[in-house]
Amino acid sequence: MNIGFISLGCSKNRVDTEIMMALLSSAGHKIVNSIERAEVVIINTCGFIEEAKEEGINTLLETAELKTGGILKYLVATGCLAQRNGKELFDEMPELDAVIGISYFVAIKDILTDLQNGGRILKIGPPPETFVEKGPRIISTPPGSAYLKIVEGCNNRCSYCAIPSIRGKLRSRPIGELVEEAHILAGQGIKELVLIAQDTANYGYDLQGKSLLPQLLKELQNEVEVDWIRLLYLHPAHISDDIINSLVSLNKVIPYMDIPIQHVSSKILKMMNRKHDRQQLEDLIDKLKNKINGLVLRTTVMLGFPGEKEADYKELYNFIEEVEFDWLGAFTFNSEEGTAAANLPNQIEDTVKKKRLDTILELQQNITRKKNIARIDSTEKILVSGQLSSNLYIGRAYFQAPEVDGLTLIKSSSKLPRGEFTQVRFAGVRNYDMIGELIDEPAQ
Repeated sequence: MNIGFISLGCSKNRVDTEIMMALLSSAGHKIVNSIERAEVVIINTCGFIEEAKEEGINTLLETAELKTGGILKYLVATGCLAQRNGKELFDEMPELDAVIGISYFVAIKDILTDLQNGGRILKIGPPPETFVEKGPRIISTPPGSAYLKIVEGCNNRCSYCAIPSIRGKLRSRPIGELVEEAHILAGQGIKELVLIAQDTANYGYDLQGKSLLPQLLKELQNEVEVDWIRLLYLHPAHISDDIINSLVSLNKVIPYMDIPIQHVSSKILKMMNRKHDRQQLEDLIDKLKNKINGLVLRTTVMLGFPGEKEADYKELYNFIEEVEFDWLGAFTFNSEEGTAAANLPNQIEDTVKKKRLDTILELQQNITRKKNIARIDSTEKILVSGQLSSNLYIGRAYFQAPEVDGLTLIKSSSKLPRGEFTQVRFAGVRNYDMIGELIDEPAQ
């Protein structure tokens, strides 16, 4: 059958989607890139916050309309929303032929066979006890770059976050398996490995009671032929000196760190159960800036947590202004069912949340633009990912993570192979993106 996929939410969901695509392709099904041509559509949903749930439900309903045309036969929901609200989806959306929780998506081939034999299917159960989200993948990211999911689940229990109740406890994939998969990816032309998890810095605690991230990075450095190893989602309370030293000593581990701080007010951090205070955060950032040459910092912050007073918000604003993160994502607090923060007093009005969010984003826009302007006339190695026109390409420098940061637009009359590096001189800035020109010297 022709099978189409829609992957919503985070990069970790994307990896699961790539696994399902490979499983079904190996069973003789054809993966199509247009859902209008699909007999089966599998939607891998996100259920982290209310907006993501709404997006998932709307996407399911819109896709279900294709059934009236007679082409689409089966509609399947997987992922976090299916895990969190699967029974409700199954009961209230007869358009859905199957709802599959996170413990069962690796059995998608058999589930599809059962669907063809008749009847609707609901498979929801407790999260796995071990790392099962693995297997061959059909890479769906732009050429040259791929995600490597090293951990699933989380033990942090931040008071606002539903992920542990959806995805379960921390479970790490063994180093040997990760190195083997990285070898396969490198053999497919991957030049950049992007390490992802709910908390990348906590990798290995369930295996040996300590972070094994430095050991994993060393193995990837020594054993795998890639150019860049990028770290995303590092909880600030778990960034050890060994992890920092890995960025200093391992040349393939690029000096880019995504460290979601969420807030800076010690009072709010305590209520969030983040397990650190402002002083620890300041000490960490000072240490990183002093030790790591060329450091690029991305962070995420939350506005409007219950009890966030104007003084707390101002403290966060001033901190961002002082630190000058290269990149920053921001979102407002959502009262998520089943979380400790859902029942906290002093909930913040939506209009106040929105105003604070907009002001923070405006501040960061100016910071990022200033930093990008400072990069004009410098040269960088760019990973080319696509072509927009006959002489305009897109790619990324080391300071630009996939999907979340800006891009580099490259003017070139020469043909630039996708998935390869080229040397570029930055000539200008457009919004969050860099504008570059090809230079003669080859990438090193």
